[in-house]
Amino acid sequence: MLILFILLSIFNFYIDKNINTIQNFINNNNIFKNIIFKRYDFLSPDINKYQIEETTVKKLELNEENLNKFCGEQRIQFGTNYTKKPVIVFGCSYAYGHGLKKEQTFPYLLSEQTKRPVYNFSGCGGNIIQSYNNLQRYNDFPNVSDTEYIIYIYMHDHINRYLTVENIYTNYYFAFPKSNNKIKENLLKIPLFRFIYAIIQEKKIIMNEKNADLFIKNGQRILKNIIKNTYKELKKEAPNAKMIIILYDEKMPDIYYPVRIMLDSEIQNSDVWDEIEKETDIKVVRTKDLTGFLFDKDYKLKEDIADWHPNEKAWKVFTPLFVKKYMI
Repeated sequence: MLILFILLSIFNFYIDKNINTIQNFINNNNIFKNIIFKRYDFLSPDINKYQIEETTVKKLELNEENLNKFCGEQRIQFGTNYTKKPVIVFGCSYAYGHGLKKEQTFPYLLSEQTKRPVYNFSGCGGNIIQSYNNLQRYNDFPNVSDTEYIIYIYMHDHINRYLTVENIYTNYYFAFPKSNNKIKENLLKIPLFRFIYAIIQEKKIIMNEKNADLFIKNGQRILKNIIKNTYKELKKEAPNAKMIIILYDEKMPDIYYPVRIMLDSEIQNSDVWDEIEKETDIKVVRTKDLTGFLFDKDYKLKEDIADWHPNEKAWKVFTPLFVKKYMI
């Protein structure tokens, strides 16, 4: 029994400290990928419903010259000399400004046009929870409680980032309501049980008896829980802040797997955002409602090292319209 206890303790410690490594193993192992976590294969989307455009992107080499544009530098503080109340930006590489000079990014332009300090906690490959965690780790914010606006830029792929074993394991209290079952809650504090729980939930959400509608409904449910629970935590630190979610509406390039386009588009264009607005004081803004169009290939980088991202033209067009309507 003592040996078993020691082994379990070691395994628990390993899971808790190496969940990223475990997730990578799951993603790259054919047994897991093709049997346990077979994603999306059961869906049969009507591709004609979605905006697909054929084009090619010149792939750039990740080298010292390109490093800063491609997520290589900290872009946290903008306009700290301004005296108005600050703004927090959450999001992923779209908000960070992947492929752009920092002077071309949304947080920088937002600071310049509002004359406010902007604290950018977005990060490449990130989402709202990771941005929130970045805020928690940041020690140089003068007074978080003075924040007047919290802006989260949501793009199509975020839902997929919430539905992995790693993210369910790490952020299960954000994604799922706390249970009244004390036994379950105590077990979920143990890494091994939480890991098993994450596997079960991921499989349940992804497969769901091969029903596409239920699959999308589950994604909406998880997304709403995450947004509301993160916002609840943010309000404790910035009680007077107004939260705005920007939905980045774009035409999808053809490099994406069509089923993924279907899933992302269905959730991003669903009524889940109306539900969030009704149940909170969050304001949801669609880029197409301000610009009058979806961002197509003219508003995407022509040279990239990853997926297509907004170019400087996209943020230059959108930011002044957004600031004029929602922040001045």
